[in-house]
Amino acid sequence: MGIFSRRTPAAVPAGSDVPVPFELVVDTVFAVPTRGHAFTGTVTSGWVRTGQSAVLHLPTGEHAVTVTRIDVRRRKAEVAEAGTEAAVYLDGLTRGALPVVPGGDGGLLDAESVRGCRLVSAS
Repeated sequence: MGIFSRRTPAAVPAGSDVPVPFELVVDTVFAVPTRGHAFTGTVTSGWVRTGQSAVLHLPTGEHAVTVTRIDVRRRKAEVAEAGTEAAVYLDGLTRGALPVVPGGDGGLLDAESVRGCRLVSAS
């Protein structure tokens, strides 16, 4: 393998038209200008793909979301499978859904409070 060759991204398992149930355990969240909020963590089971519906379990409650982008090793990917560390961008969260640092101006996310939260496939 040369220094300029790239590993091929994980592919959706052959013969599977239905998303495999997945779970991603969130490590942190941060805001990315023009893209939204990136939830980073490890996919602990199944696989997740862009466009897939999911449920984000936060301290503020459960939120129905859609996966809009996945980054694996700082590169865009279509799929992240079990054991992969990934950043997942979600659509469907309201501004008040994410916890903020108490006493701040309301603009600083409280990343510590989302640690350990789960993103799971929608039923």
